[in-house]
Amino acid sequence: MDDDSGKGNKLMTTLSTHAADLDAAWKLLQARWDATGETWSDQVHDDFAAHYWQPLEQQTQAAQRSLERLAQVVAKAQRAVK
Repeated sequence: MDDDSGKGNKLMTTLSTHAADLDAAWKLLQARWDATGETWSDQVHDDFAAHYWQPLEQQTQAAQRSLERLAQVVAKAQRAVK
């Protein structure tokens, strides 16, 4: 019988790595956006924030939650087959 636990562990590591990468990238982008707001504070900034930044923030948070849920589902499935 083949041992597929290595594949499952690799998937979990990959999911965790992608989640961590997304989190780190988002934090960096958020810091740069905040710094930009210190020198760019006009109606164009506000429009950009409303039309692009806020939706991106919501989409990023949703993606992070989805990765976390997927990792939980994969972990549960791994436990079920052991």
